[in-house]
Amino acid sequence: MSKQSLRWVAIVLPVAFIVSIIFISDLISKQTIQVVKLLVVGAVVSVGAGFFSNWVFSQISRREVEIQKRAAQLEALNMSGLSLITELDLGIVLQKVVDLSRELVGARFGALGVLDDEGYAYQQFITSGMNDAQRKAIGSPPQGLGIFRHMIEAGKPLLLDEIAASEYSYGFPPNHPPMHSLIGVPIHNKGKVIGNLYLTEKSNPFDPAREEKLGFDNEDLRILELFATQAAIAIENARLYRQVQQLAVLEERQRFGMDLHDGVIQSIYAVGLMLESIQRKVSSEPEVAREGISEAIVSLNTAIRDIRNYILDLRPQHFQGRNIVQGLEELARALRANTFMDVHLDITDVDSDWLNPEKTVEILHIAQEALANVQKHAQASTVDISMRFQSGRLMLDILDNGVSIQESDRQTAVGNGLINMRERAAGLHGEIVIEPREGGGTEVSLTVPIP
Repeated sequence: MSKQSLRWVAIVLPVAFIVSIIFISDLISKQTIQVVKLLVVGAVVSVGAGFFSNWVFSQISRREVEIQKRAAQLEALNMSGLSLITELDLGIVLQKVVDLSRELVGARFGALGVLDDEGYAYQQFITSGMNDAQRKAIGSPPQGLGIFRHMIEAGKPLLLDEIAASEYSYGFPPNHPPMHSLIGVPIHNKGKVIGNLYLTEKSNPFDPAREEKLGFDNEDLRILELFATQAAIAIENARLYRQVQQLAVLEERQRFGMDLHDGVIQSIYAVGLMLESIQRKVSSEPEVAREGISEAIVSLNTAIRDIRNYILDLRPQHFQGRNIVQGLEELARALRANTFMDVHLDITDVDSDWLNPEKTVEILHIAQEALANVQKHAQASTVDISMRFQSGRLMLDILDNGVSIQESDRQTAVGNGLINMRERAAGLHGEIVIEPREGGGTEVSLTVPIP
């Protein structure tokens, strides 16, 4: 049955009931039935019933509108939450928080003040509802005074019908659009206020373009507080995502720096030594010098390929396709060729298949750095390189008979080389010991568990 039919039933039934009571009463008392009396009573009752029916149904209609409005707000709240959690860019999330909050409570203007780490001032102030020209005309963002300062310090929701009448009002700057009603809620994360949401100028839900003064209510406040909880989660997720990205960039820079130092720079240093030797032979041994220059060119081209591979996160060309035994043999051969040192290599009970390519490259980088340090600093005449497998561990030792490493350098790991060696060993879940030898020289001992 339609509402209109129910309205007529609500009028007709009381009139029929009253008229029937009078009619039956007259019959029982055997009085003359007065038609005029019945008509008058019926008219009076119908008028009263009509007013009452209109009042009841107007209340019902108003409640229906409110229920529909709240249902729409809850649906919008759900959709807003879904929209936020699908976004990970922090800047986009912050702007969405302001835009969506305006839609939820029907506000013409909105703003989100993001607090600094101390929670005292705004480090960001994002607005919605104003174009770029309006924002530029207003000037600098708010500094957190007046109502803003009150909310920062109180950390509680705020509901105002007239901003100017508030004891906390500080006034508006020139060219600021007029604002009267305001609703504000803090955004909490882990027990700390990270920002405040401000919405002003309630719009007419039926005609947003109408200049009509409306106020926010407690239901708007409840919806906005629920949304602030969702916003806090989305902001925290976006912040964590940004931190992960930043950490990835830092780790990539560190890896690139370590690889350059351990591989490419050492290779270029070796080429420099080769060219110094060639320079002394240009006049006396031109044929040997030409061959040396050709080898230097090949080494430089290898270094260039290594740089490209590091950028593309590939393994260094110098070690690519080599197992641990082949790699150590090549390092020993290169050290013999570039220096006057006696280099001895001893590999016992080691199966190269025990190590995957990633571990192989890391171990070879450690060995390369250790041998480069001997070549640059030790002034040694003999280097012994040994590798063996014992008790589930791969053990690599590099010993020289030159100048011993200083205790201060060993403890503080001066220079990137020692730091890189220790970090690579830690990445292999192994241990590295770098210490002076009795009688002179330095010993580098690397132990890596083999699963």
